[in-house]
Amino acid sequence: MSLFSKYSGAGNDFVIVRAEEIGLGDAAALARRICSRRRGVGVDGLILIRSLSEEMVRVRFFNPDGSEFATCGNGSRCAARYAADRGLTREELVLATDDGEILARVEDRRVSLDYSLDAAIERVIHATVAGVERTAWLVRMGTGHLVVPVDDVEVDDFHSVCEPLRRHPDAGPGGANVDLVERAGDRLRIRTFERGVEGETLACGSGCMASVLALTEAGMLPRGPDPIRLETRSGDVLQVTLLHEGRIRLSGPADHVFDGVLPDAEA
Repeated sequence: MSLFSKYSGAGNDFVIVRAEEIGLGDAAALARRICSRRRGVGVDGLILIRSLSEEMVRVRFFNPDGSEFATCGNGSRCAARYAADRGLTREELVLATDDGEILARVEDRRVSLDYSLDAAIERVIHATVAGVERTAWLVRMGTGHLVVPVDDVEVDDFHSVCEPLRRHPDAGPGGANVDLVERAGDRLRIRTFERGVEGETLACGSGCMASVLALTEAGMLPRGPDPIRLETRSGDVLQVTLLHEGRIRLSGPADHVFDGVLPDAEA
């Protein structure tokens, strides 16, 4: 049996399992089983955590289809909150991921992450959204994101609009996540279609960071030290700040939902 905890980062939900609990088990198979909305717990992803020291934990991320990916903004904030809640680390800690080390700060339900990502705009892509030609940017930051500015994120049939963009030929063989972004007063509104999930998630931290980076480089957002506020599909607001020397800060809520036990799979 696997002990697990469910956490939500702005509506983006995860099961977190101590790597020691599953031993040498197949993490990909566990992800496919535990993430299922019908036969499992029902979450957007699986996170494995292994304690390395009082200041550091190793974190791995898996999609519901079992594929592993390098970084996840909301998942990382949930992992940091979990580590602090369980006394694995202090409230300031380092997350060791496949995409590098992330400095995290846990302040009650709010968690901030400081990234030193090798994030860059890979190319400009011309995309059609609801029959309108749009200029989009492919941003690589561990996971590829296609950032598409739109007049209104409330497009008809979001899945049908985003699914072909997710597999856009210029996004590479693995495709990319799709972020539709709308300027709304003093904030951005964002909706994300995630590969691996193959549908919309209520929030995507890396999508928020990719969107702020792309729109700032395009001159559509002001440069400066002030955080950019992004309203996610869940209604929660994430904040992204472009720091000095290429560092990016992501801040927002991370909440414990419940704990449970997953019985062993039937033979």
